[in-house]
Amino acid sequence: MNWKIPLFKIYWDKDDVRAVSSAIKKGMYWAIGPHIEEFEKGISEYIGAKYSTVFNSGTSALHAALLAHDIGSGNEVIVPSFTFIATANAPLFIGARPVFADIEEKTYGLDPEDVKEKITEKTKAIIPIHCGGCPCLIRELKEIAEDNDLVLIEDAAEAFGARIDFW
Repeated sequence: MNWKIPLFKIYWDKDDVRAVSSAIKKGMYWAIGPHIEEFEKGISEYIGAKYSTVFNSGTSALHAALLAHDIGSGNEVIVPSFTFIATANAPLFIGARPVFADIEEKTYGLDPEDVKEKITEKTKAIIPIHCGGCPCLIRELKEIAEDNDLVLIEDAAEAFGARIDFW
């Protein structure tokens, strides 16, 4: 059998096409302005946060988060070995070194035990991903980050709206 399983599918309808066309026709306001403000407000309400900021990509968001925490040259950032290239590229953009940790079988997220083994004096952050709609073992990773005074930057691009404790 020659099965072709897509990585993702895009679902859209005429209303979606109209909304995107309308945003593009507004000129420079496709990246800033009322559509973006409305989108950010909707995200904030959905996730229960006071504020939210959207980016053009997950890569840009990771890059900005690392910059916001003064992570850069000479630092190490622990990332999963099973991820999209953006997770490893973001540390490289700011001169840091991505350190690959293994994943665990339950969620395909970072294996907390392997993360512990990868921490050095140069480690400044951990970037777990929530893969394919499935939250990783984030509580364990948060505890490791707190115990080691590390920044924890969650990449939830693949799992927006997912909830933990659903097992």
